[in-house]
Amino acid sequence: MEIQLNRLFVILSVLLLSSIFLPAYAEVTSLKINAPFYKGGSKIYFTGTTLGTDPRYVTVVINNPNNEFVLLLSGISDSSDHTFQIIVDTSSQENQHKFSLKGIYNATAFIANKTAGKTVNFIFSPDGSPIVPSQPTNLKATPVSSTEIDLSWIIPLLNGGSTINGYKIERNDGSGFIVIQNTQTTTYQDTGLTPSKQYSYRVSAINSAGTSNPSNTISATTLSAPTQTNSGSHVPPVQNNAGASSQTTSDNQSIDELIKQRIENAKRLQQLLKTKSNKISLNENMGIADLSGKSFLSQIPNLGNILQSFTFNNLLYPLMVLAGVGVIVAVIIVKKNGLWFNPSFKSADIRSTSDSMESEKQDDVSVEEDYSLLILKNRLAKGEITIEEYNRLKDALRES
Repeated sequence: MEIQLNRLFVILSVLLLSSIFLPAYAEVTSLKINAPFYKGGSKIYFTGTTLGTDPRYVTVVINNPNNEFVLLLSGISDSSDHTFQIIVDTSSQENQHKFSLKGIYNATAFIANKTAGKTVNFIFSPDGSPIVPSQPTNLKATPVSSTEIDLSWIIPLLNGGSTINGYKIERNDGSGFIVIQNTQTTTYQDTGLTPSKQYSYRVSAINSAGTSNPSNTISATTLSAPTQTNSGSHVPPVQNNAGASSQTTSDNQSIDELIKQRIENAKRLQQLLKTKSNKISLNENMGIADLSGKSFLSQIPNLGNILQSFTFNNLLYPLMVLAGVGVIVAVIIVKKNGLWFNPSFKSADIRSTSDSMESEKQDDVSVEEDYSLLILKNRLAKGEITIEEYNRLKDALRES
């Protein structure tokens, strides 16, 4: 007992002298242990380094899982490489009761100022059974879309003396933390979230002894929902009064507005095609009364209806109509004079009748030519054909 008191007196004396004569910057520069997990009867090795200008006396203070003081150790660093090693034998009788708790211990090595020293953690188990690991560290949450947040973290520093076989992920959407996934990796993609909403996360490690304390809590907010863009059609810009172009539709145009606009574009295209048509129709609704002075035409049945049904789309069609009318007139004259199926007529009469029919046919052609010109003049007066078209059609009629 007297020896222990003397050792304690020496250590306290060293601390007092160091605090008086030691510069403020003088401290331990590194501290390590030889294993993260120890059981009863093990030896714990503390090694580290000091600065060359530091005093060689190093102190180590150990606290139990309840952060209560357990043991004070001392050592001297090597003068050549400034390294030190301090050993604790937990099998000794005086140390067995000091290391009776099962859990995570911490040890701090320093020269003058404990708060500026180096600290390490280790697990001690009197019976050698594992304990729960320490918590994961450096948890990060990154929003990648309006419905997804990606998580990542670092494995615990202490596995508790047993292999870590998984992680428990908890999420809080404002109503408290709930478990959303158990995974064996150190990353996770949380999907199916609500746009523009904040979520909080924490992660715990799991081994054969149980589940660790949760990691640090991290929060992240999902991105805003994507807006509807007008990518299906191109709307040309409109010139304003200042001569600058302005877009007539916005990127946020709704689908209903887009459909209405496409319908209007289709109507404008259809109207444009109608105005570009170069077809000219010569449809006339002229009756027999319009041809005063042409009394023999009244003998042609349904002539008015025939004329109404004609459509003069080109030059060939009027010529075919004129030829057909001539044949009809010739047939009517033959039937009127009783020459149809009459076996008693003479050859001279036939010649006479033939000459008469030829004369009548020429007159009919002249009449039909006048009728066609009358139609053309009527169309010209209405402005439905141009003077050039009128002259071209008139010359074609005369040539036929």
